[in-house]
Amino acid sequence: MNDAKKIRLVIADDHSVFRSGLKLLLQANQDMEVIGEVADADQILPSVKQWKPDVLILDLSMPGGSSLPYVESLRREVPETRILVLSMHDDLAVVRAALASGASGYVVKAAADTEVATAIRAVASGKMFVDFDFAPGQVGSLLNSDSQSAHDDRQGPLAGLSAREREVFLQLAKGYTNQEIADELDLSVKTVETYRGRIGVKLGLRSRADFVRFAVELGLIGPGNY
Repeated sequence: MNDAKKIRLVIADDHSVFRSGLKLLLQANQDMEVIGEVADADQILPSVKQWKPDVLILDLSMPGGSSLPYVESLRREVPETRILVLSMHDDLAVVRAALASGASGYVVKAAADTEVATAIRAVASGKMFVDFDFAPGQVGSLLNSDSQSAHDDRQGPLAGLSAREREVFLQLAKGYTNQEIADELDLSVKTVETYRGRIGVKLGLRSRADFVRFAVELGLIGPGNY
């Protein structure tokens, strides 16, 4: 595969042995290239702004504090970089927090060898990916994938939105930028901003994290729901 078409990756994890192993695993894929590594939380933002990878693979527990607060800053300052959380935590609250902050995917480290490449390709293409190696009952709570009412956006909390507003809402919840939404829906950026403001008023949502959190709780985003 031509190098120009490879998915450019940065690994942010404080364990050098894990980074080395993950790098070898990823670079065995012809469509992936690891262009940088970060070992400290306070170096995440400047490093990603410098390298501008397609996907940042992010550990949540690093020297310098939790890296979770950096997720929303990264989505705002380096919107072209998608964030895939790769963590030892399989706690539902942590998954929700990561997605609500702007991460496009979440994989537990125990499943990294089998799931991470698939997850990278999904988030790099603009999709959401959540590994479902969680405790029994947690997946249904997070995704609500079998609930008809959760999927039926003609009823419930989204009933007050127009068809176009629902489209914009879902794009925002998936982490797309205003420009990406405008391109996808053939709208101007100003029109997208107007829709976003209108949706926020109707649903009582303010930040991008609020949109993601709301969509996750409704079961509208997750594996199989892009």
